[in-house]
Amino acid sequence: MKNLLLFTFAILSFTVFSQSISVEAHKTEVDPSCCTTLIGDIGTEITVRNTSDETINIMVSRQTLNQTLGTENYFCWNACYGASTSVSPDGKMFAPQQVDENSFQVHYDNLGYKPASATVKYCAFNEANPSDSACTIVYYSFAATSVNDNFNSSYFSEFHPNPTSSTAFLDYNLNSSDVAEIVVTDMLGSIVKKEIIKNKNGTLKFDVSDTKMGLYFANILVNGEFKTMKRLVVSR
Repeated sequence: MKNLLLFTFAILSFTVFSQSISVEAHKTEVDPSCCTTLIGDIGTEITVRNTSDETINIMVSRQTLNQTLGTENYFCWNACYGASTSVSPDGKMFAPQQVDENSFQVHYDNLGYKPASATVKYCAFNEANPSDSACTIVYYSFAATSVNDNFNSSYFSEFHPNPTSSTAFLDYNLNSSDVAEIVVTDMLGSIVKKEIIKNKNGTLKFDVSDTKMGLYFANILVNGEFKTMKRLVVSR
């Protein structure tokens, strides 16, 4: 019995001390009332801690547990990645006991659908030992829009094709009194293109053949106020 107790204690001790990462979402229930981002979707940050006395390379991942059809989620870690990326391509070196509160950013875009929701599991793990990991779950939600809001709302499609290497298109329809502007920025916030919409409906053409590869954000303003954001991936 004594040997059994010692063996059990050894296992428990190994389990405790082998775990070198912890994560904590700043918000676990995310909706527009608390967590609208500068690019118009909703999101939060996840604090990542290296609780060990060793330097480790930490990578992150996401698993979509459920999500409203037609919506998408994505995350940032060193850079922001498209909705098709579930594991960060690169890690981030953490010194012993280092804490990073802002680098792991997670987002949900309802793409105009309401009501809409998603439940996403996010993990941080040691690149050298993926079983050394910690996870948290974030719940996203958008409430339903009233009939009047839908009737009075201007419409903007997603970019298509997306990703693109040369040309992308965006369809739109404005109310008769609306004036719209599209400002395209890179991930650092630098403006790469501006477009004033003069007609009330149509399709805008964006030539990106001379644009660097990467993720771009089209901020759409209607009557001087932010309306929505669309993402465009330029690839070669």
